[in-house]
Amino acid sequence: MLWHGYILDVTQDEALQNALRQSEERLRLTIGAVRDGLWQSDCEKDTVVWDARCYEIVGRPDQSLGALGLSGFVEQLHPADRARVCARLEQHLAEGEPFRVEMRLRQQDGGWRWVESRGEVTLRDAQGRALRMLGMHSDIQERVDQTHLVSALLDRGSALVLVASYERQMVYANQRAAEYFGLDPHRLPESRSFSAMHGSQESFERFGPLYQRLKTDGVVRAEWELRGSDGHLCWFDMQGTLLAPSDPEGNVIWTLFDVDARHRAEAELAQTRLRMAAVIDRFPSGILVSDSRGQTILAANDMLVSMLDVPLPVSDLVGQRLQHLVEHLPADLAELVNADAQCAGQAEGEPGRMLYALPSGRHLEVDRWPLRKDQRDLGWCWVFHDVTDYKQRESQLEALATSDPLTGARNRRAFLAQMDMKLERLRLSMGRSFALIMLDVDHFKRVNDTYGHAVGDEVLKHLVVAVTKELRKEDMLGRLGGEEFAVLLAGLDQDVALRRAESLRQTVERLRVEVPGQAPIRFTVSLGVCVVAHSDVSVALCLERADAAMYHAKRHGRNRVTCWSPSLSELDAA
Repeated sequence: MLWHGYILDVTQDEALQNALRQSEERLRLTIGAVRDGLWQSDCEKDTVVWDARCYEIVGRPDQSLGALGLSGFVEQLHPADRARVCARLEQHLAEGEPFRVEMRLRQQDGGWRWVESRGEVTLRDAQGRALRMLGMHSDIQERVDQTHLVSALLDRGSALVLVASYERQMVYANQRAAEYFGLDPHRLPESRSFSAMHGSQESFERFGPLYQRLKTDGVVRAEWELRGSDGHLCWFDMQGTLLAPSDPEGNVIWTLFDVDARHRAEAELAQTRLRMAAVIDRFPSGILVSDSRGQTILAANDMLVSMLDVPLPVSDLVGQRLQHLVEHLPADLAELVNADAQCAGQAEGEPGRMLYALPSGRHLEVDRWPLRKDQRDLGWCWVFHDVTDYKQRESQLEALATSDPLTGARNRRAFLAQMDMKLERLRLSMGRSFALIMLDVDHFKRVNDTYGHAVGDEVLKHLVVAVTKELRKEDMLGRLGGEEFAVLLAGLDQDVALRRAESLRQTVERLRVEVPGQAPIRFTVSLGVCVVAHSDVSVALCLERADAAMYHAKRHGRNRVTCWSPSLSELDAA
């Protein structure tokens, strides 16, 4: 009776599987931080609009679907997914529950593609009804395929057993081996050569030296690719042992373990790492990924180094301690990264977004995510977006919205809003007192009638430039309309405010506006001063008082400063 047994060390296999799972999950979560295809929905008009990337995901680069209604979008879903997706969407619209769902979308060729859709309502009406919704589609087909592959890899079969002669002719095959190689375990032909199981003659010849090692060592082990009955090649861990140790040229018993899954896992792991590296390298924002302990840099890209002015190449960062990078970051960013790293492995580490202004003048928006799967920490991911251009455009738009287009002074709406805020702070004893000056160009209509409106515009521009030079950083000048302007002077009492107003009057009086072919234009202004107190109840009241003081100045000779007081109205009435 012959007894044969084996012990297979699968530690390496399990480590590879675990590494594959972690790498795949890290890649998925890292890419999940990045926006893919964008979509937006107008709930009032019942339209769903996809961007070009959404169409590309489903193989419709021609964007043939156009704008979809909700029913049209549902028709693109796999029938098995429709009820689930609609239920999640209704929960989000009605209750604000997070909308994040995996679903299958119909491709142009009629097939289905797995997509993860995330979105949220961005605008609701006064009754809380959803009006606008914005979201994104991520292509997760590859991830789903990889998940299915990993499931298949875990489903291992039993060993295959073969007995071959020294000349490599098949003598015996157990049931598992017979099924795989297409043999009859009870009737093996004497001429059945081992070569039929190799992928090529070259593979069969390379296998020959293993028999020479068997003669000297009595046992040999190798991994080899063999062909099954279906014509496909599969990797096996093969251990050969002399059936009779005393006969080095006798039969050999081979035990084969299917390690094709491990080879595929190794190849897939390598491909996953390459894909992850390619995504990170080519992504137009800076990316930084650390391990689960927040200590080691697992990934970074050139954009990160360039954006943060780090004097090190990426190759000098990956694999190093996170502190090696933090030492070269601005203080605010260093504090953020350190704080996140300290949260590694703790429940309080949550996603977030911060905006930072760098010493170089650039603005960065930093998104950060703890990478987790099933309560298991995989690491941290930071994505650094350069939003300098956006912030500049935002500032330009803000300036356009708050500035008078002719003179550059604050427009009426912006000036009154700022004044209202200062008055509210004053009421709450949170701000300093301030003075309001109303300023009006004397006889401005005469300037327009004599020289034309273009010259009148130049007069107003010269006025604003001259007054602005006299103001402090905390003061503010606004154009309320026509030739009427207002000045807010922060932190001044009545005496100081009057002196400042008189200084402005004298500055304007000295101005000369050159007019081609004519004598320079000289003009004056009348000013009304109102010191704002805690008891003043509204902006309108303050404007009324300053306006009354200004018109008092005009009625009493122009080119002068008048301060409002309760008796002023009585004098005007008399």
